[in-house]
Amino acid sequence: MTNHCGTCTACCRVFEVPEVQSKAGDWCKHCAVGEGCTIYDARPATCREFECLWLMSQSREDPHERLPPALRPDRCKVVFSPSTNENIMAATILPNAAGAIDNKSVLSLIHSLVNNGGNVVVGYPRSTERTMFTPQGAHKVYMTEPDANGMQWNIPQKEQPR
Repeated sequence: MTNHCGTCTACCRVFEVPEVQSKAGDWCKHCAVGEGCTIYDARPATCREFECLWLMSQSREDPHERLPPALRPDRCKVVFSPSTNENIMAATILPNAAGAIDNKSVLSLIHSLVNNGGNVVVGYPRSTERTMFTPQGAHKVYMTEPDANGMQWNIPQKEQPR
């Protein structure tokens, strides 16, 4: 179970991994919570290739460019990760962590990403209603139900529920 995530296993709960029948919002059956993956050496490519924003930042040469320990997903209860749109960062809140979005460090990171020209979409795993933070402010966005691979897509504004 050697990894670079330490004891963080938050991604094992918020993402869907069809190769191991893991459903977003539920703990992966191969996750030893707070320890790591019990099939680490044989884990699917989806898991091998994934890096959350916190983990990506830890490889920065300049320590000032690394996110602090308080923003590690298991500590702040939010997994920041790239989305399928290069201009949007996803912030997925762990189930049963409603207050996580009010965490000062989490809000500061969201504002920093937005102030640097990005957008951040915030919500729970599998949720169809989320909040998008943009330079123009925050607004609701609606997503499709997850497909067979757990992917969700933005519903264009003209098709959104009223």
